[in-house]
Amino acid sequence: MQEHDLLATSWTWAGDEPIADRVRAVGDAGFSGLSLSLDDLHEVRATTGFTALRRVLDRAGIVWVQLGPLDRWWTHVDRSTDDEADRGVVLEAAATLGAWQVVVRADTGVHPVTPAAMAADFTHLAAQAEKVGARLVLEPEPWSNLPTVERASRFVAAAGHPNAGLLLDAMHTLRGGSTLASIAQGVAPGVLAAVELSDGLLHTPSGLTLAEESRTARHLPGSGAWDLPGLVRVLRSLGHEEPWGVEVRTAAHRAMPLSDALRTAAAATRAVLDAADAVDEPAAPAMPTTPAPTSAVDFDVTAPSVIPPVPRSDAGPDVGTDAPASRSDAGTGAPA
Repeated sequence: MQEHDLLATSWTWAGDEPIADRVRAVGDAGFSGLSLSLDDLHEVRATTGFTALRRVLDRAGIVWVQLGPLDRWWTHVDRSTDDEADRGVVLEAAATLGAWQVVVRADTGVHPVTPAAMAADFTHLAAQAEKVGARLVLEPEPWSNLPTVERASRFVAAAGHPNAGLLLDAMHTLRGGSTLASIAQGVAPGVLAAVELSDGLLHTPSGLTLAEESRTARHLPGSGAWDLPGLVRVLRSLGHEEPWGVEVRTAAHRAMPLSDALRTAAAATRAVLDAADAVDEPAAPAMPTTPAPTSAVDFDVTAPSVIPPVPRSDAGPDVGTDAPASRSDAGTGAPA
């Protein structure tokens, strides 16, 4: 089987620990890339600085650095100083960290602008990202003004900037109605620049919107109903090679200690990639045969043998210390 570079998205490695500790956990779990949220970027800029973070990334073996997602990057009447600050911190971080990519979202507002109205700003931002050494990639979402990867691919291709590309998120893509055939036919090979893998159910759970499902039901790759090995093979045919982004967002994942959660996510994703590699070869085992952490499916958050009690210095007299606090999610302000 081939070796693969994996990238942990900001949601996959979110937590309450200091960012340096979390970066080390990402590297220790076998990831060679990560994405940094806007909250992480603003915190680092206000505290240790990006130069110190680059040293942490180097020691952890992180070579692929992705930033964002950046929202409200186009011209609009409600554009604020916060929007400008977000753009500034992303570009500054990209220059210092040697970022690989800057991710931007389509318009998810109540009254979204037309894609045509965003084209000039998209091209301008692609040029700005190029100056700091990063590629601009657009992530379409089913509830945005670019709801499918096929439409987003046409938007990026029409913009015509060589430093612009498309990010294909498995959940957004499949819930947007795309199929393996439509992806193969509708996504231009030169446009595809990044991939995020997760798994899910055949249908959105009853009572959840698509955005809510995206926040709470992104399962480990290979643990759901989607043909992820088939998707990987299609994306390879479109020219994607490395790295493979991993985005897991479930209550079980967040309840696990970060190191175990990351190792489990990495092992599950490698099994999917191994299955995609195994065309015309004997099928790979469902999971690696080497010892691995307890899976998110079987993880018992109340078992003291799995998670030791966590003392809480701020706990009041009536607050016990037997149950650990769940890791917090990444706070980008984005719904998915």
